[in-house]
Amino acid sequence: MESVLKKTISTITLPIFLFGMTACAMTGNSSIDNDGDSRHVSKVAWNNQVDTDINSILSNKVASDKTRLVFIRGNDSYSEQTSANISVNNRFQVSLHEGNYTAVESCVGINKLSTHATGFKDNNLLANTKDYTLVGGQTYFFHVNMNEKGQSALEQITANSASQLLSKKRYQSHQISRVVPNCPLPVVAPVVNLPIVTETSSTPVAEKMTIDLEILFETDKAVVRPEYYSKATELVEFMRQYPNTVVTIEGHTDSRGKDNYNQDLSQRRVNAVKEVLITEFGIASDRISAIGYGESQPRASNDTVDGRQLNRRVVAVVEERVRN
Repeated sequence: MESVLKKTISTITLPIFLFGMTACAMTGNSSIDNDGDSRHVSKVAWNNQVDTDINSILSNKVASDKTRLVFIRGNDSYSEQTSANISVNNRFQVSLHEGNYTAVESCVGINKLSTHATGFKDNNLLANTKDYTLVGGQTYFFHVNMNEKGQSALEQITANSASQLLSKKRYQSHQISRVVPNCPLPVVAPVVNLPIVTETSSTPVAEKMTIDLEILFETDKAVVRPEYYSKATELVEFMRQYPNTVVTIEGHTDSRGKDNYNQDLSQRRVNAVKEVLITEFGIASDRISAIGYGESQPRASNDTVDGRQLNRRVVAVVEERVRN
């Protein structure tokens, strides 16, 4: 990896510039040339960074439904070999070079921020991602730390600390941001209109019925997000139609972390689902059991991001209540 990162990025494809780089100009130079702020590839020239008064950017008021993010990279002398791909909510913002800064508006609420060296050549916009809960109308500052091996991290800093860093930095001007500032409004728990059951069945359920609740969890989290409430309706309808049934909520995790931790995490998750069934849908607590299995029963490979997401799951096993 280290050898890859030491290779200078010397080719930049033409389509990037055709999207309207205001700093681009035509030149007769047919070779690749880097001269101070200017870059030349064939007949295309552009400015890599420009002098910009950061106060003029900060003086513009941020709308109440947006936030402003300022990313600052120090003078670490690793230059383009380890340019830092900055992403916001899995959308590319800039490939930030040393000694530069960039600013962008994003949405209110939880934002996934990431930095990852271009030298890894994997375009992973979720590498080293971290969640930040951001308030509308505010400006947040982040320092990009990068080492010679391309290992990078974001550190949230205060406005005073940022002011000292920004006094010696220049605005990186040649990137096209793909960040979407108009994020969806926060998800509100949906009103679940269950069908009216005019009669219930007294016929016992002969075999166990397994329902995949399709409730997925974020890494290390045990919170049932409101958008998943509707996934429980099939289970709720069945239990209302067959009032003599009980359900066991089974929880599973991916393989990251220690066994004991994963066991505890899976138990907390099924407890959270049980609480939703009781408080949101009115299922009696004595009809619900909750068991966490940790990482012991994966249904997909834990070697991939998608596989681990599938393993962080909850299923419901419904059966007839045993009468004494």
